[in-house]
Amino acid sequence: MGIGYATAYRAGITPWEKAGRNGLPVLERLLDREEADRPEGRRRAIDLGCGRGAHTKLLVDRGWDAIGVDDVRWAVDVAVRRNGLDDARFVIGDVRHLVHSGVGSAFDLFLDVGCFQSLDDAGRTLMAGGITALAEPDATVLLHATERRPWRLGGRGAGRADVERAFRGWTVAEEVADDATSPRHGTWYRLTRP
Repeated sequence: MGIGYATAYRAGITPWEKAGRNGLPVLERLLDREEADRPEGRRRAIDLGCGRGAHTKLLVDRGWDAIGVDDVRWAVDVAVRRNGLDDARFVIGDVRHLVHSGVGSAFDLFLDVGCFQSLDDAGRTLMAGGITALAEPDATVLLHATERRPWRLGGRGAGRADVERAFRGWTVAEEVADDATSPRHGTWYRLTRP
């Protein structure tokens, strides 16, 4: 997973960042809801596959105690420099092995903007298991993915069935499509535990 992304980052080929920006209006609305549901107290979030940290910074700016995790050292180094956040906010780690990556535990929110869809089925199951192990009982997962397209380069894509298969014990509580006029629109899945 890391070698292909590391090469793409160094070459300046980061279409997933544009897709993340395109999904920002929907993400902002979803975060508004999460914040309304947790008006007081500590709110801990983890940005899975954080890349250069734009969404981690968004969470911090909105008042979350947020940490980003990514397995591409170069991207994490850029995240630290670019966002003005200390390096304690970012961990170089593999989302498939969250429990042992040094991110901590007891998270209220897991944010995934395109990471899950880049994993194979075994990796997705491992990631979902790690999320479950680190989640507070009332935690939420906000996961953005684009549907599978055989012609698409990079990323495997993922649909609702893929999400439900990996996240056993979680429920897709909401499904929100990005703006359909966006060239690479996708779907946000809001997962909760019953």
